[in-house]
Amino acid sequence: MKNDLIFFTNSTIRIQAPPGASSMIYKASGAASVVVSVQDGFSAFSILAPGVFFFQFTAADGAVLSEGKFTVRQDLAHAADNYDPRSDAVKTLEALDAKIAGRALTIQQSKITVGDRSIEYMNSIEELLKWRDYFARLVAREQGHGSPTAQVCKLRRS
Repeated sequence: MKNDLIFFTNSTIRIQAPPGASSMIYKASGAASVVVSVQDGFSAFSILAPGVFFFQFTAADGAVLSEGKFTVRQDLAHAADNYDPRSDAVKTLEALDAKIAGRALTIQQSKITVGDRSIEYMNSIEELLKWRDYFARLVAREQGHGSPTAQVCKLRRS
């Protein structure tokens, strides 16, 4: 599978087709498949909702020639007023911090799901701290910060 391509809502998405491709099919989880024709070596289309999409380029006979995935992020200029640009990891980390501090103020904060567990059912501080540490690492990775151990190892190799 190709590396993840990133596009924005309300923009033209162009993905280069492999030789011999006549169409591209893309699909998000829980959504219907969409077929786009290939013209001049590219499939061009736009998507209004953010999400992760998987695609396959096919030949005229239906044979799959290549596949990959792409992510569509929200174009902030066209976002709804209530759009929250924080990642799921940041939202979860903030909800865990609120729960640990005893200040989960909303039902959404007290019912955040982490894997197959819900924060409202986590009773021990140890479990909350374990999940907090996990999501803190995810947020650090998203924001381009490595763990202190990884940074030291990187410096030693330099």
